[in-house]
Amino acid sequence: MHQYLNGLISEDDCIELLDYINSAGSDEVADAVMVDLVDLEKAPQFGEKQTAEILQRIQSDFRFKESSQVKKEQASVFSIYKNRWLQIAAACFLLLTGGALYVWYQGKLKTNAEQLTVARKTPIVPGSNKAFLTMANGKIILLSNATNGLVAKTNSGNVLKTRNGQIVYNTMDVGKANDAQPIGDNILTTPKGGEYEVVLPDGTKVWLNAASSLSYPIAFKGHDRQVKLTGEAYFEVAKNKDKPFYVNISNVQVRVLGTHFNIEAYNEDEEIKTTLLEGAVQVTKNKTHSTLAPGQQAVITRNSNSIVVSSADIDDAMAWKNGYFIFDHDNIQGIMKKVSRWYDVDVAYQGNFNDLKFGGTFYRSKNIEELLQHLESVGNIHFIIKGRRIIVMN
Repeated sequence: MHQYLNGLISEDDCIELLDYINSAGSDEVADAVMVDLVDLEKAPQFGEKQTAEILQRIQSDFRFKESSQVKKEQASVFSIYKNRWLQIAAACFLLLTGGALYVWYQGKLKTNAEQLTVARKTPIVPGSNKAFLTMANGKIILLSNATNGLVAKTNSGNVLKTRNGQIVYNTMDVGKANDAQPIGDNILTTPKGGEYEVVLPDGTKVWLNAASSLSYPIAFKGHDRQVKLTGEAYFEVAKNKDKPFYVNISNVQVRVLGTHFNIEAYNEDEEIKTTLLEGAVQVTKNKTHSTLAPGQQAVITRNSNSIVVSSADIDDAMAWKNGYFIFDHDNIQGIMKKVSRWYDVDVAYQGNFNDLKFGGTFYRSKNIEELLQHLESVGNIHFIIKGRRIIVMN
């Protein structure tokens, strides 16, 4: 099969291949195609143009056209070969472009309970430094493709991308800015599998975790500094006693003067967590207020106004920023939410996992198989990877 697709097959081998296709059962042929072509280490490499031309090339092959020199009694037999071969060729073409045959075939395989099952063509890699920036005028800048240096200009200054993978707002003195010009908002968004750092116009540093967004003005005018967050971020707020800094998450607000803290507030999570490392913050939901001291965490349930304050596990709260996953008696659903965001995968469940708890510390830079294999080794759980979908099973 490889020799045919690579144009290296001889006439004798071609006839032998056609004989095999004609005599073998459909299941046997499909199995042969699967074993030969889906083996990623042996499979031929195709560019986009070559892949698109495979079917046309096969259909126009002189070996499948009846020659005027072929005897009449041979022509009918060769025609059968031709029809059967085109059927297999079409299957190969669909396999190479869409993977449909592979998905069908994989459904026939039995699950190996002792090994992590991987059925995919492209590797699932850890997240990296990537985000896109939406300007006030609606322009979207893909930061991973932007060159270092000037990224954009605003009414209040320049937006720069540094060598270490952050964007910085080089803003002119607010007093010198043209008050007649509107102050618009920019939005920094990380996709699943991305993280990014921004230095806001006031010098505040913000690190965004995967699947998060931060909305902020291009200049902080007035008597306060207001930003909006969805997802998770770590803040090191520039001190300015005359301009308090506010982080808004739905109907929750965190007020600070100058401090270091982490907020976890994904829309799909029931809880909003604020963890304070340094300074002081006031957490407010509707008319309920609570002030945190360093080393404390405030937890707010979305359907309640109560604010529960307790001692924080700083290592756990800061693990993502420091390049780790830390699991401490966590259920698999909570673990797989983090895995899904960082590795940009979907997760499905087959079974009951209510009684399973897991622990451990893992580098976020490691490949996903190592993490899943560890979870399999410590619990009654199994994973199947299909494309970018992870199936969790008992």
